[in-house]
Amino acid sequence: MAVKKQENGAEKLKKDLQSGVPGKLYLIYGEEGYLKKYYLDALKTALVAETFAEFNLVMLEGKGLTPESLSEAVESYPAFAERKLVIVSDFDLYKPPAAFQNILLDLLGDLPDYICLVFYYDTLTLKPDKRTKMHGLLDKTACFADFSHLQERKLISWIRRRVRALGKDIDQDTCAYMIFLCGTSMTNLITEIEKVAAHCTLDEIKRYNIDSVCTRVLDAVIFDLTDAITAHRFERAIEIVGDLLAQKNSEVAIFSAILRHIQRLYAAKLNTQSRGNSKELLALIGSNSSFYAKKLTDAARGVGLEWLRNAVRICGETDAALKSSAADKQKIIELALLQMASDFEGIS
Repeated sequence: MAVKKQENGAEKLKKDLQSGVPGKLYLIYGEEGYLKKYYLDALKTALVAETFAEFNLVMLEGKGLTPESLSEAVESYPAFAERKLVIVSDFDLYKPPAAFQNILLDLLGDLPDYICLVFYYDTLTLKPDKRTKMHGLLDKTACFADFSHLQERKLISWIRRRVRALGKDIDQDTCAYMIFLCGTSMTNLITEIEKVAAHCTLDEIKRYNIDSVCTRVLDAVIFDLTDAITAHRFERAIEIVGDLLAQKNSEVAIFSAILRHIQRLYAAKLNTQSRGNSKELLALIGSNSSFYAKKLTDAARGVGLEWLRNAVRICGETDAALKSSAADKQKIIELALLQMASDFEGIS
């Protein structure tokens, strides 16, 4: 049966594993590395007995892959088993090397029943091109398993399960705070959950435990930076920039986060003035976190629309200067923050 991308390939892969009958061709990709690896490992467990892994599990790197090595892996029979798993990492199916032009479509269009072939995207981003013959074939024969970051509700449930497995408890609001502070990457969250569970001396994890030991993502730190500016603490804002640079964040990355945050504050302010709800704000800023939307709305209430307009203008000018000027980039950022702080003093 043909598997369409719109049928939710990630769910299809899960169902195939539950049924015990994986398909013949999967593309595993997306931004959530933890889930990609989890389901790749699940395929290994389902299809390959450890005793015969040397014969029935073939791992190939996309870089340097040849038509001969791929054909040999696919066409050689499994040993003492019904199925064989071939995993190709970071191979661009839509822009293959010239040597593959005459073989790849034929090979993928006629896979043996004993084969489970997985194209796994770790560092390379899969960019399907619907105009190509390759996409026409894959759309009919492959399962597109796209593992994006989990929605906030599902991520909260997952965090609570991980915390309970470590002998602690955590409520939903504290989970949402942890996601805001540490980001949505499950791989990163595992580390932070283990850190905070080890640090917590009580049965239930609280926000102060998270604040004490968890590493903040850039967007959460930028919240503190703009809060410092609007609280008339310019020196603290400059200190935060210095800390971020010491942590090997580039000036362009830091200011891109500042620009993004100011734009989102502006959107939250307009949404509030038009009596929009949190769902409308989430759509405007491209987020799925109701906790983040509330925090952004609360912050927007503390600043004026005129200041936000000026801040957006300053950010746009500064972003252009950072990308085109040879001047000291840290100084450019500090001057922009000083201008925003001065404007806030004058307007407020």
